[in-house]
Amino acid sequence: MFDDSAIHSSQMVSRLTNDGFITNNEIEVKGPVISLNGELIMWDVPQGLGHGKGGDGGVFNNWTSNFLKVFEVITPRPELLIFGTGKSLVPIPSHIKQYLNGLGIQIEVVDTRNAVATFKVLAEEGRNVAAALLPLTPTSARTGKPLIT
Repeated sequence: MFDDSAIHSSQMVSRLTNDGFITNNEIEVKGPVISLNGELIMWDVPQGLGHGKGGDGGVFNNWTSNFLKVFEVITPRPELLIFGTGKSLVPIPSHIKQYLNGLGIQIEVVDTRNAVATFKVLAEEGRNVAAALLPLTPTSARTGKPLIT
């Protein structure tokens, strides 16, 4: 689910690349990430190709709540999770929404470019916010290579 490596010392996504993100300290991270309580965590999740909620090739194909278990154990829990779904906005499955809402976390779902911008503004305001960000191009968090050819 999560790569054991995390980038510490109040890392924040500064800008996007096609296959990942650049931190405020100019560290390049390829693949999906979660930004939470000043930490940037590499996040190993499936990233389908389509724009559907599920089914063959959907962005959230085969997703379970297990991919978001970190939100059960983190303290403090964020009040709001901004979910960046890649190049375009893709609705997240209802079971994922219900799971996060059950933890007391509100969700905002937008494309990743807007998710990064919104997260930065809210974090700078001191809000208790987290971001779950998929790269613009599906990319493996383990290898840093594209998942599609």
